[in-house]
Amino acid sequence: MPDPVSNLSFLHILNDGFLASFPLLLPFIQKDLDMGFGTVGFLSSVLASAGAVLALPSSLIARRFGGYRVLRIALLIYAAAFILTGFSPGFIVLVFSFLMASLGFGLFHPISFALVARGGDGKNVGRRMGNFTAIGDFGRIGIAAFATVLIASLGWRTTAIVYGVLPLSLFAFSKAFCQPPVPTATVENVNAGMQLRGLRYSKEFILAIATGSIDALASTSLFIFIPFLLIHRGIPVALLGSLSGAFFVGNMLGKVMIGKIIDRLGCYRVFVSSEIIMAALLVVLSVEKSTVLIAVLSVLLGAVTKGTVPIINTMVANAVPDRQLYEKAFGIVSFASGLAAVAAPVIFGFVAERFGVVSVFRVSAIIALLAIVPGLAHAMVKRFAQGKARK
Repeated sequence: MPDPVSNLSFLHILNDGFLASFPLLLPFIQKDLDMGFGTVGFLSSVLASAGAVLALPSSLIARRFGGYRVLRIALLIYAAAFILTGFSPGFIVLVFSFLMASLGFGLFHPISFALVARGGDGKNVGRRMGNFTAIGDFGRIGIAAFATVLIASLGWRTTAIVYGVLPLSLFAFSKAFCQPPVPTATVENVNAGMQLRGLRYSKEFILAIATGSIDALASTSLFIFIPFLLIHRGIPVALLGSLSGAFFVGNMLGKVMIGKIIDRLGCYRVFVSSEIIMAALLVVLSVEKSTVLIAVLSVLLGAVTKGTVPIINTMVANAVPDRQLYEKAFGIVSFASGLAAVAAPVIFGFVAERFGVVSVFRVSAIIALLAIVPGLAHAMVKRFAQGKARK
């Protein structure tokens, strides 16, 4: 029988793999249904919407029904969303299918991050978060990268149906071979009859919320617009999945490497460095035309873009001393980041429609630099207070 970590990791691979595959349908849907970038941005916002709405009640849902059970039901929901997308006759049904997908994908991360943060002894949170978040990229590399290969040969509608049937089958597999990620008595129902203490909004927790939100605004929509940039550069359709896979390889490497150094160097120092590098890479990617160099840039950009995920999660875990409040804390941060994720595609869709898809990456670079402002402001205030205390 798989161990608890394997159970949660298996679901993470599926969730992130199919989540990354969904936006890859958009360039082909756009062409087939003659949609503008504004419509693409709106559909992308719909895809992120339920994640923001469900982030706050996710802790209550997990405690009421069991975190593992909720994650499995989510698998069933986004499988149905893929199938509905394949049969969608037009925009209205697409909105509904993207909303359904959002519901399926939106519950996974706040619940799973809380389980991971609470599963250790309080030490090496950054390393554990880095390793767990990197696991999901195996799904992104394999499942998502194969999507455009299928689209090139079967079309986007058939591919969407196939990608719905696969997780539908795996739903039965997960029931037969996986057990809950952690014993119910020790995690999911711990203190079930007790009132949890209120979450304290410390400066560190508020900083994690602000930093995560701005970072999400800068980075969450990049993957949606990268295929459009590649098409703009004349890259063959069959290669889109491979180049997207390069981005996911970078995601995985960045999460693992950054997760290992967070505990030694500190969250804010690593975060500031990552955002500066990210901004520089975005500018270079916006002007580069070589397929080989674009692949290299995709790996590097993927590393610093999603490498910030374990940083934000570690900030949250360090800012909340009571482990029984982790679901609530991660839900709040996911809600704030989710709002940014909903707004970002609309903003960037307008930018792409008005100024061209290349401009999306330059605007993202500016926002990435803005993400370091809350951390720098916090450091300056803290240093000022320490200096005043010495006097």
